[in-house]
Amino acid sequence: MPGGAGLHNDVSFPGTGGFMQRHLILVFLCAAFLMVGCTKPPYRAPDKSLAQLNGDYSDCYSQASLTANTPPYPDNLFRTVSEQTDQCMKSRGYTGGCLFY
Repeated sequence: MPGGAGLHNDVSFPGTGGFMQRHLILVFLCAAFLMVGCTKPPYRAPDKSLAQLNGDYSDCYSQASLTANTPPYPDNLFRTVSEQTDQCMKSRGYTGGCLFY
């Protein structure tokens, strides 16, 4: 075609609809997979209900948060709360699951 008219239809450049649409779909799928992975509780026990698990987790997390937020303060608050919560849940008979952090 004279003057290069129509050339942009044959090649996908950044900023065109096709290029952005493919990346938007990829970002959406990655976000969906991460959200699905975060919907399961981080602990499990075959003989306990989900309501009991939630109650035990709330209790363990509250105890760990209170301990970690009392002087002397730990260097890494998040890690300390996570470790103490994990120890408490294991002492109640739960096994650890997959955590994303």
